[in-house]
Amino acid sequence: MKVFYLRVVYVVFSTLFLLCPFVSKSQDVSDNEPVAIEYFKAGNYAKALPIFTVLINKSPDNAMYNYYFGVCLIKNNHFETAAKEALLNAVVDKTPQNCNFYLGNYFQALENWGEAIDFYKRYKGSKQERKELELDKYLDLCMKRINPFKVIKSDEKKIFVDTSNVVIQQPDEKNFPIPDSLKSEWFNFQINDQLTYHSITDFKSPAAKVLFIKGWIATNKNDSIVKNTDLLRKAHEETHNVTARIGLVQRIVDSEQLSYKLLNDREKYFEQVRVKESMYWEKAGAEATLNFAHEIADREKTRNDQILRETKKTEILAATAAAEKVANDTAKPEIKPVEEKPKPADLDILVYKVQIGSFPNGRLTGAFKVMLAKLSKFRKIEKYTDSKKNEIYTVGNFTDYKDASLLKNQLILEGAKGAFLASYKNGERIPISRAVKKQPGK
Repeated sequence: MKVFYLRVVYVVFSTLFLLCPFVSKSQDVSDNEPVAIEYFKAGNYAKALPIFTVLINKSPDNAMYNYYFGVCLIKNNHFETAAKEALLNAVVDKTPQNCNFYLGNYFQALENWGEAIDFYKRYKGSKQERKELELDKYLDLCMKRINPFKVIKSDEKKIFVDTSNVVIQQPDEKNFPIPDSLKSEWFNFQINDQLTYHSITDFKSPAAKVLFIKGWIATNKNDSIVKNTDLLRKAHEETHNVTARIGLVQRIVDSEQLSYKLLNDREKYFEQVRVKESMYWEKAGAEATLNFAHEIADREKTRNDQILRETKKTEILAATAAAEKVANDTAKPEIKPVEEKPKPADLDILVYKVQIGSFPNGRLTGAFKVMLAKLSKFRKIEKYTDSKKNEIYTVGNFTDYKDASLLKNQLILEGAKGAFLASYKNGERIPISRAVKKQPGK
């Protein structure tokens, strides 16, 4: 994505000097940030733009450069892809709130009315700021489907020939293969107020699919880093060697910085995914959007019915096993019991549950109480106390390892970040590694 973005920036930069009358070819463009900001504050966006173009080429991840660059493009009527990408990067990094306003300008200029209205409504500036930006005027025009902007279109063929001679290609799924874990994954990814995707096959825009894959990979990498960081913290608490503690502190700090970057990247990817998919459905029309929403709803119902059947099946098996045990115990003569023969393997009841919490003496954390209230609205949560007086919370009863894994992944997406599989044989908990060995191929 960054390579694509830099190429777009380069193209726009070249366009300014080849096609725009407000930039002289002989002008000495420096990277003087204070001068560029002064131009920007004075409303001289034509002079600010070439300087911020140089700055953003040097520091493409700088949130404020993205903001200045994107606004300058909009103010000069250059509604290029680079303007959208820059402003989206700025929005994610929580730079000035009026980024949403200028994104509204961008989509209004391209007559993408739905996205424009959405971004205008996201802007939460003060009454004075809204008045200065004339937000109500632009929103009203947008509602009436009136485009007040003059879009300057660049001659792309001329630009490519005169500058890079490289044709910018759209992201190709072959270059970003879908991870095996994602191919069959069920997730909840909200596109807009009508559509929530559950499968990687739901994505219509090839670029959006690639961006979602990148965000998914970033999420998994971050999860691994978080687990490793927790181990480092534990090691730091247990060691008394000063040198070792200092080394661990540095590794913890490095891990946290990497985790922050991955999460930041993920949010950028996901925000861009929503924009691209929303643009697709805006063009497809309301009827196509509604039909797809119905298709998703049908799949949700089918999946929920399957989970319900599996849960009932497990409960019936457990009840049958309990009844048989009671009957066998009742039928035994009251004499000294002889050594019982091992039960056949097919009589063992092996059940998988997803554990979402464990608390000594039932002392729940505030965060877990919030999550529990949320999950309890649409999931049956079981609670029991083990021999060590730990209060255990679990969800689901499965005889199939894969089905339990699917539920675990879904619960993680729903906020139960520490969810993991627990296995029970004939009602007694056993190590998951031992349970998996009993099911070949798992």
